[in-house]
Amino acid sequence: MTNLKGGSIDMAMRLTTSQAAELTEGFHVEEGTMNLVQALYLNNSVEPLNNEKVRQALCYAIDPQEIMDMIADGKGVRIGTSMYPGLKKYFDEEYSTYYEQDYEKAKDLLKEAGYADGFDLEITVSAADKPHVDTAQVIVEQLKNIGVNATIKPVEWEAWLEDVYANSEFESTVVGVDASNLSARAMLERFTTDGHGNFIKFSDEEYDRVFQEAIATTDEEEKVKLYKEAEGILTERAANVYIQDLANMVAISDRFDGYKFYPLYVQDMSTVYAVE
Repeated sequence: MTNLKGGSIDMAMRLTTSQAAELTEGFHVEEGTMNLVQALYLNNSVEPLNNEKVRQALCYAIDPQEIMDMIADGKGVRIGTSMYPGLKKYFDEEYSTYYEQDYEKAKDLLKEAGYADGFDLEITVSAADKPHVDTAQVIVEQLKNIGVNATIKPVEWEAWLEDVYANSEFESTVVGVDASNLSARAMLERFTTDGHGNFIKFSDEEYDRVFQEAIATTDEEEKVKLYKEAEGILTERAANVYIQDLANMVAISDRFDGYKFYPLYVQDMSTVYAVE
């Protein structure tokens, strides 16, 4: 913010809504999304998160809209599976409202799973990622309503990469997962049983089968159908608690124009030009 206001830089992305509101003169702010899937990612291999009913209970307890309202003035796009809106033909917004907040239903599921009195849950978050930390704080309050005692464990990013992503030594975490290229495969392959980067240890025979069929077919319409079927399995089995594609506020000096959002995490500067 200091560099923007001082004129030493002309553009900055991923600002918070409060930061963007400070730039009242000399800048215009473009509003888009970060092209990622923010979720409460769950380690499916540890108790009690290895129980599907427990994971579904967490989904019913958490309200993504309240999170968006609290951390970004309602900005962002609610999502319900491991696909973000930027990958347009693969994104199915119907999954976004598959779980609506229902504390009683969540409590019933916990009771059926043998956790009528709730349980303790640790949420590991990179301390430097404020949107994820803020999201975790809202989640902690929401989970209290179903007897789940969640606590936040802030760590350095390097520790998160090693402990959470590389070694799956965690219970849950709030983070954003993005794609390496413009394909559904880039988002969904990680959740196959032996998938590289399957840090949540999700394992489902039906999901593996559907995914393999999707990458094997050469019929594009059938491929899209199968990828959406795979997304539905992630939602139904509550592999994670899906939240949103975070708002992306990009501040640009009024000396420049033409900025366009690119459907990946990268910034496409080829369209930007100086205003005469």
